[in-house]
Amino acid sequence: MKKTNKLIFLSLALALSANSFAQDFDDFGSFGDLEDESASSSKLEINGSASMEVRAYVDADKAKDVELKANPSGTLSLKYDGNKSDMNLTFSIDADKIKTHPEDIVDELLLRGYFGNLTLEAGKMKVVWGKGDKLHVLDNFNADDYSDFIVTDYIDRRISTPMIRAAYSLPVANINMEAIYTPLLPTDHFATEGRWAPAQVNGLTEAVTANAKGKVASSVERLEKARMEATEASTLKTLMAAGDANATAALAAMVTEAYTSGKISYELPEVVALLVQQGKNPATASDDEKQAAAKLLLSQKYSEYLSNELNDAETSYTLALANANSLSSDPSVIYPDLWTLNYGQFGGRITATLGQVDLGLSYYNGWFKQPSFNASKLDTFLASYLADGTVTEDEKFLAYDKKQTFGFEASSIIWHFNVRGEFAYNLTDDVDGTDPWVHNNSIAWLGGFDIDLPFWNANLNVQETGTFILHGDECDKNSLDVDYAKNGYTNNKIVCNFTTSFLNDKLCPEITAMYGIENGDLVILPTLAYKPDQNLTLTAKGMYIWCRDEYSEFSAWEKNSFVSLSAQYQF
Repeated sequence: MKKTNKLIFLSLALALSANSFAQDFDDFGSFGDLEDESASSSKLEINGSASMEVRAYVDADKAKDVELKANPSGTLSLKYDGNKSDMNLTFSIDADKIKTHPEDIVDELLLRGYFGNLTLEAGKMKVVWGKGDKLHVLDNFNADDYSDFIVTDYIDRRISTPMIRAAYSLPVANINMEAIYTPLLPTDHFATEGRWAPAQVNGLTEAVTANAKGKVASSVERLEKARMEATEASTLKTLMAAGDANATAALAAMVTEAYTSGKISYELPEVVALLVQQGKNPATASDDEKQAAAKLLLSQKYSEYLSNELNDAETSYTLALANANSLSSDPSVIYPDLWTLNYGQFGGRITATLGQVDLGLSYYNGWFKQPSFNASKLDTFLASYLADGTVTEDEKFLAYDKKQTFGFEASSIIWHFNVRGEFAYNLTDDVDGTDPWVHNNSIAWLGGFDIDLPFWNANLNVQETGTFILHGDECDKNSLDVDYAKNGYTNNKIVCNFTTSFLNDKLCPEITAMYGIENGDLVILPTLAYKPDQNLTLTAKGMYIWCRDEYSEFSAWEKNSFVSLSAQYQF
């Protein structure tokens, strides 16, 4: 069964198991203050959207070169509401998902049951943890789709995953507790080629390709050398049979070199057996006879060696070439097999309200969503894979690191400001930072506010988010360390968003700007949306990227600035 089919099947299984549990639970009668199911009729809601975006990429250095790209997409949502349960099924379709990640066409499959203060959910879901506004450092369960960089909205960028969630609410201090378990590990999606492929992906591709080409070239050299040596030996044997003394000496030198280098060898019993075969008595044979027997034995072994080496070299080259092509056509073989319960995730969160402050504590036990590159395994991995087309999980040079996240979050209203913050401590298996192939411990934070301005129905949202890698001095010892950073081990970004509206919310300008303090990246996203009616939205959008130098975080995408026009119809 393909992984895509497995993922959809598991999503359905989780959802159906939750539904069965809810039905079994209901057999015991009502729970809490639930109303009778017949008190109100349930209904099925269907809605969705269809959109088309035409994007023009403009390279400032080549103003005349404009690349156009059309991006059709659509969604379809089915929602069924009952008094004790409800169901959501959402499909999201675009060209990239159909081609590379068809499992994500099922964007959400959720069954939810209500049992008084307890809510149970299961299916293929997206869950957001943290008080941030479209920026978070505590939201760990779902991965992100970066195949189109940061253009999409936060929730649209998140990748749903099969999970089970239980939430329990207490009326005291507005306390809410939740627990989540996911049997699978969703990982971040990146473009593997084209303008949105990250520098890390391109660098890894180049490293693997160069190493694989080198090993194929080595097998070619070995084959050519084996052929040349076999041809030379055959020629010398022909000349030697014709009485050419020089040929005899040259062949003897080749045999001696093979013996000296350890390519061929003999044991004394073999010499004795050969003397017996020649009709001589080993006990009375002279030294010259013994030496002659040894030379003949080595000559025979050399002929066998040449034949075996030529066969092995031809086999090695054929396999290396075929397996290199196989690796090129299916690079997923370099990634760990995540279809195992070993990569499950779980965690818990509790939130409460104390006065005017909303507080939260959370714990996450899972994995990083981007793989770590173990450079020390690359050579042996390719040697094994090119030899027979198979590798063990331990031989793979990409790995997803284990991590635990301890989180704190808070939000409140101070004067006219809605303030919010998140703090995370990420605990990994490399506490002292000395393992270059495993992520170091780190801390991450987010803080910000938004305020409604007294003009144009405007709102200003400002947030700052950052990370700090602990024991960065250890990373400086190896430039291949997974946490090595040219610009230091703090990474802070300021994100500002300004929105407003005119003509009774029909015309909605918006601009978002992000600046990376340490890495010197600037991204500006202006948007102008016009809604002639409640169903149709026409949008003009753009993105401008500026990077300080080649070490900036987004330097691989610096030439990807674009403008776009889109139309979306919702029903």
